[in-house]
Amino acid sequence: MSSKNIGAISIVAGTAIGAGMLGLPMVIGSLGFVTGCLAMLVMWALAIFSGLMLIEINLELGSGVNFNHMTREILGRPGQIIATGSVFFLAYCLLVAYMTGMGGIISNALTIDARIGSAAFAIISAIIFFIGTNALVSANKILFVIMLSAMVASFTCLGGHISLQNLNMGTPTPKGLLLALPVLFTSFGFHASIPSVVSFVGENKKSLVTILVIGSSIPGLCYVTWLMLSLGSATPAQLAGMANVDALISLISNGSTWLGRIVSVFAVLALITSFFGVSLGLFDLVAETFKRSNDNVSRAGTSALVFLPPLAASVLAPHGFIAALSHAGAALAVIAIFLPCIMVLKMRSEGKSQQFRAIGGSPAVITSFVFGLVIIAANYL
Repeated sequence: MSSKNIGAISIVAGTAIGAGMLGLPMVIGSLGFVTGCLAMLVMWALAIFSGLMLIEINLELGSGVNFNHMTREILGRPGQIIATGSVFFLAYCLLVAYMTGMGGIISNALTIDARIGSAAFAIISAIIFFIGTNALVSANKILFVIMLSAMVASFTCLGGHISLQNLNMGTPTPKGLLLALPVLFTSFGFHASIPSVVSFVGENKKSLVTILVIGSSIPGLCYVTWLMLSLGSATPAQLAGMANVDALISLISNGSTWLGRIVSVFAVLALITSFFGVSLGLFDLVAETFKRSNDNVSRAGTSALVFLPPLAASVLAPHGFIAALSHAGAALAVIAIFLPCIMVLKMRSEGKSQQFRAIGGSPAVITSFVFGLVIIAANYL
């Protein structure tokens, strides 16, 4: 495999792996390990198929075309407005989740109110973005590598504390399963990287499919390992109703101070790298959408537009980590399932999509659309 393909695989995997995985034990705990892994397998397959649809669209319109241009070209101005609005909603929901997660960890470490922790984290981040983003991009790459190392260390240490009996526990219910789907789908949210991957690799269809499958499988394997270790360290009853990251860390650490610190380092780095990655994208989107310049006054205003709305939400709902991830899953369903399904069906009806077509034909597209409806409806059960 070429170094370019390996690089593209790392882009797909790196875009997906992040703070979203911290919420998986909280939503899957009541289902049990086996049922949770089966649900994850379904969401992984759905994420791959939606990624194949985006490849189909990208190859039809040309390498390097971003999602905003795709929707405008195929669905017109209304489709573009829906897409842009969904991206805004997705980004803000993710930032709310990351702020509440960090607020809880800071609260636990410093014995302060979680809302103060969230506010402090948001203010420091806004100052960093105001100063400049170039150094932040490089720093975030380094932090991501350190986060992966911390994840391996956490997995290794947790391995000696699991109980196989806990993995066999769980009482799956239809409602519990449905509630888990949005967070599971969010954890495979690599779709924003597809246009960049197509531009980077070129129009080699076989390579693109291979990159998508391997790149999405790496997060899946990490998630299964994380679930085995976290669910093996606690009972479903203990995980039920858990709403924030700090409580999860305390639970799976089993009273061990050093283990709690190691897992906390992993959680903090996962939250920070994901937070900065999403914030960078939202910062550029706000600047582009509202045509803001790059002078100090404009950057201060852009920073306020990026950080104040999610900060307000995290202060009003300091334990809303899972709820925010779930709403992010609904937005991702619109971006990665609904709109690609409509675009693909429209292109095929017009005799396009001759270079590449996602497998399964129209039945697969319609099935994906139905799953998207289920993911959105799960937020309102």
